[in-house]
Amino acid sequence: MRQSVYQTPTPGGIETRLQQNPQNASEAQNLRIDKRTGGWSTRVGYEPYVTGATDWDPFASVGPITSLHVAQGLTGGARQHILFEEDGNLHLVYEASGTQTLLKTLATDRHIPAPTEAGSWYTDTAYGTVITNGVDRPVIVKPWPLGDNTESSSALPQCIRGFGFEGRPAPALANLVKPYPASPGTNPPKISGGGAVTLWCPTAGDAVPDGGRWGIGLGKNESTDPGAESLFAWSVSFVTDTGSEGPLSTPAEQSWELPGSAEGFRNGCAVNLPTGPQGVVARKLYRTANYSEDAKNPEDTALYLIDIIRNNVDTVFFDAVRTANLGNPAPERLTLPLPAPAARFSALFAGCMFLDGGVAEPRTLFFSTAGLIEQFPDTNFIELASRGGGITALFPHYNDLLVFREESIDVVRRNEGGGFTVSTISDSVTCRAPHSIATVPGLGVVFLARDGVYALTGGFEGGATSDLINLTVTLDGLIERITPDLHPRAVAVYSSKEREYQLHVPVDGNDRPNLGLVLHLDRLAVIETLSPWTSREGFPVGALATLHDGTVLFGHNVGDESGDANTERGVFVMSGKRALGATRSGGALVDNDPPTSVYRSAWHAFGDPQQQKQVSYVTLWMLTTGQPEVQIRHYKDFSLTATKEATYRAQPPDAAEMLVLDSAELGKGAYRDERLVPLRFSVAHQSAAWFCFEVKTADDLVLVGYEYEYTSKGTRVVAGVRV
Repeated sequence: MRQSVYQTPTPGGIETRLQQNPQNASEAQNLRIDKRTGGWSTRVGYEPYVTGATDWDPFASVGPITSLHVAQGLTGGARQHILFEEDGNLHLVYEASGTQTLLKTLATDRHIPAPTEAGSWYTDTAYGTVITNGVDRPVIVKPWPLGDNTESSSALPQCIRGFGFEGRPAPALANLVKPYPASPGTNPPKISGGGAVTLWCPTAGDAVPDGGRWGIGLGKNESTDPGAESLFAWSVSFVTDTGSEGPLSTPAEQSWELPGSAEGFRNGCAVNLPTGPQGVVARKLYRTANYSEDAKNPEDTALYLIDIIRNNVDTVFFDAVRTANLGNPAPERLTLPLPAPAARFSALFAGCMFLDGGVAEPRTLFFSTAGLIEQFPDTNFIELASRGGGITALFPHYNDLLVFREESIDVVRRNEGGGFTVSTISDSVTCRAPHSIATVPGLGVVFLARDGVYALTGGFEGGATSDLINLTVTLDGLIERITPDLHPRAVAVYSSKEREYQLHVPVDGNDRPNLGLVLHLDRLAVIETLSPWTSREGFPVGALATLHDGTVLFGHNVGDESGDANTERGVFVMSGKRALGATRSGGALVDNDPPTSVYRSAWHAFGDPQQQKQVSYVTLWMLTTGQPEVQIRHYKDFSLTATKEATYRAQPPDAAEMLVLDSAELGKGAYRDERLVPLRFSVAHQSAAWFCFEVKTADDLVLVGYEYEYTSKGTRVVAGVRV
């Protein structure tokens, strides 16, 4: 009998919705796209980050990793460093000390996120990486250079410090002033104790070189009684290594009166300077003009810059700068101590550092002065509308800052006046999984929402249009498995090397990610006909990041919590090694078994689900290296019971057997590449309205395509079961 043939030249990814596109799959697990054929390859796995290791050092005592970040110091991976958190500890993976990879602990006793909380948030700046978590004070980390092991241990405390200013500096107190005596030419007075200082400055221009240039306060008392009061106030601010200037100290006053009939000398003051915390590299000293009742402008307490002390060491500054020579006025806009000391999220946008207000002010955005990431004027904040709820993430994207909130998505844009404006772009789609947000080429910003994975496409400038597209409309069967309250624990990353957006989520009630969803960009061009999604199982992901070349790293989500010193812990690399990590055994790390890859085709009705069909053959087109064994199982009419067929070796069916890769003797057999072979399976089952097959393997194979051969006599499906 002549048979009908249905071919699938390129198999698609997962589609859980019925009816399915026949070229898609009900299940596509632990697969990646083969770049040469466009088929599905089983070459997936992961391996320890430290190559050649025989044990879990330097991660031997590392628990579940809750956040992971790779900061790029220079292009090409130079000055690249890895930061991660586990059990309240912030660590640095230090690889510049020689041949040995070291683990340096930067901070301890940090907040450990609950299962319903996201891990720490990282923002790279030109001055270091800012880390926030919603509980601890934000910190900034800059671990370069540290030197060798000995040098790095001593220099480590200088690599991390609190971000922003904790408060005002201590007052800049001026010592008591003992003026020069009334009769010029007599011996200068001796210091009489109590910290008093006499620093005389001639008022006559020809008295000494630079005469008349220095000295503050009044220089003449026409009365025979003490008088001619001079009254000044000093204030100081700290300047950090980011160039940011902190809040001014409370003005500290000092005054003195000239002796009767005093003339010819002004005075200088010894000002005691406070030193700042780590990160302060300079101090700015300000002073008023004389604002006593005897001065020209009484009660004028405006502050002016005296000088910049370009260190954090000197404790005394001798101030004899004439009022006419003072510098610029102190900043009109009062700089605050860090306005969000428990910020959850940060973002660098338009040269400004943005911080959310944390739990205390969940709808407030604070932003710094442009170019000065730690300098927050008191007027630099945005109060968002109450309707959208609290902020759940900040994400800069080209000329926009996306503000994800509990019930909406807002966008912050720079306006023509140099300020910022806020508008709402969605009040129906939102994101409560901050670490799921990533920029994906060709799509825009991709993130996990409550009902699926969305892409925010387009722009907001000029006549540009934007749109929110649900990329998982056909994957509801998987999306509904995500544990609802644990969206914050979802993590994602885009890999330019693999051209994949990987999202790992907790499903089926688990408290940490245990299922990966992978969006393959090479399928986007045919997304209307072929699903771009596959799944990953067996990958214990707690946090994700990428190296400079797109290599995907992840932090283990169990670590030493297992209680077994031989089991995995630390940082791992996703690769094509075809091993699910390693186990310590016999003084070495032994590769675990490869992951099980599964491809189950879509339920296929061959055009009419009311007609019975008899599928007689399933032919798989596969790339093989000669050794793998392949068996298919097939199902009919949505039955859960599979029928197994014979097992075949992946060899050409009608030609000489090909040599097996890695087993042929060099020089005696030509072996250039994998070979495309058809494996034709005879299918034995009775008539069926719906049909699918499944391939489950741990071998090295590439499924390029498949085809069905079937017949139909036109028999219709029988009537339903009567009640």
